Amino acid sequence: MIVGHYAAALIPYSGLKKDHCPFWLLLLCANLPEFLWLALALAGIEAPEPRSLLDATFSNMRVDMIYSHNLVPALLQGVLTGGIVFAWLRSRRIAAWCAFLVVFHVLCDYLVGFEHQLLGRESLPVALNSYGRAPHAAILFEFAFSVACVAWYHRSEVRAGRPVSSRRKLLLYFAFGAGILVWLPAATLPLRSLAG
Repeated sequence: MIVGHYAAALIPYSGLKKDHCPFWLLLLCANLPEFLWLALALAGIEAPEPRSLLDATFSNMRVDMIYSHNLVPALLQGVLTGGIVFAWLRSRRIAAWCAFLVVFHVLCDYLVGFEHQLLGRESLPVALNSYGRAPHAAILFEFAFSVACVAWYHRSEVRAGRPVSSRRKLLLYFAFGAGILVWLPAATLPLRSLAG
């Protein structure tokens, strides 16, 4: 997933407003494995092939995310994140949700993403590799997931007595919907060919 991880931050947000949880923190935790991967990719540790984003497609990209997206490292990231958030905010609820969002990121990528393993390169593969096998379907699944997250947020806000305006609803659906669907051509066509 790409944009869908940001949408996942909406799931706990409504319920954590009373705890004064900043939304940016949920967005950060929901994307922490991705930020770790980007840092490791820049360091050459989890570098993708092809190297240029302009030559990459969802179906031709190969990336070995053993530290950022494998299950055991993700569980460790979640525990570490939860501990840091608890030490900072002294809220078990916020810390638990932040830890969950880190691990949930990786679990979502097992459905919509590249191939990942349990622990290391030679360990059991636990992901569907939907980007490699059915990239268009994977992107459409991410779109449906994001729409569901936005709908969940709206329903939670209504239950809490804070209905979301029609304008804001439309903006959220558009931001997540367009943010995902814009990747459909790149499922099988390199950005270089789309730009040229």
